[in-house]
Amino acid sequence: MNTLQENHFDTTRGMHYRYYVSPIGDDTPPKYTLLLCHGFPDDARLWQFVVPSLLKSGLRIVVPDLLGYGGTSKPTDPKEYNWELMVKDMVEVLEVEGILGGVIPMGHDWGSAFAQRFYMLETDRCAGLINLCVALMEPFADNFDVDAVNEYTEKAIGYPVYAYWKLFLPEDGAKLMENRLESLWYVMHGDQEDWMKKMFCVHGAMREFIEADRQDVPLKPFAQDEKLKNEWIQSRKESGMIGPTNWYRALAYNHQLETEKKLNAKLEKPYLFIGADGDSVCRTDAIEGVKQKGLTPDLSVHEVHSGHWCPYEKPEEIGKIVVDWCNEKGFSTV
Repeated sequence: MNTLQENHFDTTRGMHYRYYVSPIGDDTPPKYTLLLCHGFPDDARLWQFVVPSLLKSGLRIVVPDLLGYGGTSKPTDPKEYNWELMVKDMVEVLEVEGILGGVIPMGHDWGSAFAQRFYMLETDRCAGLINLCVALMEPFADNFDVDAVNEYTEKAIGYPVYAYWKLFLPEDGAKLMENRLESLWYVMHGDQEDWMKKMFCVHGAMREFIEADRQDVPLKPFAQDEKLKNEWIQSRKESGMIGPTNWYRALAYNHQLETEKKLNAKLEKPYLFIGADGDSVCRTDAIEGVKQKGLTPDLSVHEVHSGHWCPYEKPEEIGKIVVDWCNEKGFSTV
């Protein structure tokens, strides 16, 4: 993040945000802005290896620590993580930087869900949308039921994709992860066949692994970087895991329901979806349902050979796909 400027801002509802922005100096600001939204359990530094490639687009770049993470406020009440509240926060952050339109939200994991809701709630401010791993999630009109989702996916694809939520939702799960962060790193970035499915999609597997404080599986090459791992662990120690897991509670406890009922799922503007072939939870083929319903008329789909954390594993490839798409859609200025 050394090429970006660190800024801080307090929103009208009293939330403090840390974010990074590409400097513009005395030049005319670019017409378009990439808003990079990280997911669980990262912070703005998820994008540190992607940003150098994205800067080649000539677009302005804003990279926040989202609510619950890093240098941003970490409310303990899941209600504070309501989509409308967080989108309003981000609008204020952008406006203080003079960014009133031309926004292209780009997210990974929960950041993809947030980017989608930013687009749906602030469509007039947006020029397009980019999602990594998490395909367009149609708004829901009924209570969210994680058990029902797991039952459905077990019948449809053979395993419960949200089995790991049983660790994330109770506060004792968050505390367990706080106390076993190195083990959590191995859960996320282990390098064995079907590792993500074994950890995330088998009931009780992740809790059992972390309770035993296991660190005995090979790591993906990027995750062997001691500096990267230690910075991530230190950041999670400082912020804790209640804030990050509140994103799950906000959905599971239906604090998003009234907002979801207001949303229009159809993406009329350009939409880039990048899947990862090693992601057992957020599968690339999830895009097919919304595509067949005609909800993504200007859709571009790519898939990278990577696990779920593709911004770490394939940053140059991700950057190139995004820059090429920006060039194709007329967003780039170089």
